Amino acid sequence: MALPRKKLRQLTINHKSYGWIASGNDSHITLYIQLLNMQNQVQVLTANFTYHGTYTKVNNQLKDGHQLVITPYVVKQVIEYALKNGWIPAIKKPQMNLGNMNDKIDWAIRS
Repeated sequence: MALPRKKLRQLTINHKSYGWIASGNDSHITLYIQLLNMQNQVQVLTANFTYHGTYTKVNNQLKDGHQLVITPYVVKQVIEYALKNGWIPAIKKPQMNLGNMNDKIDWAIRS
């Protein structure tokens, strides 16, 4: 599965370009990520976020905020988490689904 290039946002991490799309559903947001410039020979990564608002950590507890926003900083964290947990983006394999990532992300606002 390759993502539609027309709607992809781009993010570069360690000299590699990734494309990503966040898509809202009834109960959650799904984030789709793929390595760019590999001519469909990639493993797509997916991660989910529930609609509980923007999260911040207070005393190691997630606190609900106003709105859930998938920023490039969130995407970067998802990519780094996936790479540490076995994602090999440059090979063609079925997509890797990380499941719910709400509690694995630093929700501080950063660019």
